[in-house]
Amino acid sequence: MIITGLIAILSFIIVPVLVGFNIVKFFKNDNKSILFAYVIGYLIEFAICELISVPMIFLKCRFTTLLYTFIGINGILCLVSILINFKNIKEIILSNFKELKTTPKILTVLCIFLICVQIYVFAFYAHTDDDDAFYVSTSVTTVQTNSLFKYDPETGALEGENSKIRFIIGPFPLFMSIISGVLNIHPAIVAHLIFPVIILPVIYSLYYLLAKYFFKEDKNSTLLFLVFINILNMFGGYSKKANFAFLLMRIWQGKAMLANFIIPAIWLVFLNGKENGFKFVDYLLLVITIIAGNFTTSMGIGIPPIALILLVFAFEVSKFNFTNVKSKNDLKNRILEFDYKKSFINILKCVVCCFPSIICGLIYILY
Repeated sequence: MIITGLIAILSFIIVPVLVGFNIVKFFKNDNKSILFAYVIGYLIEFAICELISVPMIFLKCRFTTLLYTFIGINGILCLVSILINFKNIKEIILSNFKELKTTPKILTVLCIFLICVQIYVFAFYAHTDDDDAFYVSTSVTTVQTNSLFKYDPETGALEGENSKIRFIIGPFPLFMSIISGVLNIHPAIVAHLIFPVIILPVIYSLYYLLAKYFFKEDKNSTLLFLVFINILNMFGGYSKKANFAFLLMRIWQGKAMLANFIIPAIWLVFLNGKENGFKFVDYLLLVITIIAGNFTTSMGIGIPPIALILLVFAFEVSKFNFTNVKSKNDLKNRILEFDYKKSFINILKCVVCCFPSIICGLIYILY
């Protein structure tokens, strides 16, 4: 049990942070946050799963091939991260510790308490969801048959690879199978217990980073926002289709991860890119986020690109100066002064970032 716990800490806390620092390395010092690396690490892991699992499903590879490939790629990325960040590790730790010391203690404890309450509910209570007949069954079938969508999880028929293409393109249940393979724990336990405990801190770290962007140096407002989000999620089960209910009732399903992790992550990555001046690394991270969205569900093919394009469009429109327009000629001059070419190029770059979704969409249509 102790060994399993240590493997879990290594695999789902330390490894994602190290993987995330491969990207965070190239950001400004203000963004070299361990929490930011933690969130980005999971986006990269989801993207890796998408890029290796879909081809392996079509090639009819074994599950163990996927498992060892995923572990190997993560191991290489961790090694690279250690090498490129070795000289700055002390500086990164000290800067994060310094920020932690200035964080309001009472609000921090309250946030941690609320998150722990939600984790406790996952750990000691159960929610029965009809969709588990497919999602959890897919994870179980994958591990027990050492195959990838070879068998239909609902009937056991040898037709898995020929049906439900929308699940093959967004094979999120395979992530439960990977966790099961790493920890040697049954996939049903992973889905209902292990994964929620792993992913809830990641999601709330993401919300904290978003709040930090909106409220800048006002840490009281940042933590109050996080408290509000916690309470909203805990008492937001007014509908089983609300994202609050998806978070605390079936977060192990890909559509729940799309709503509660991928869409907010697009906001975080885009806003971080805005602060960073939209360099190559920012667009690379947008591509990674789009691919991670594709991994969660077939809806992840369409919704993340729409969210990204709307964000960049709103950002470009916000550059137009509408203030103190005194006449039609004044408005006309400002329209003429607006840099349409630069705005078009910026929108076009974000459209290019959506190409992974376009490819997945074509596979869905043509298969």
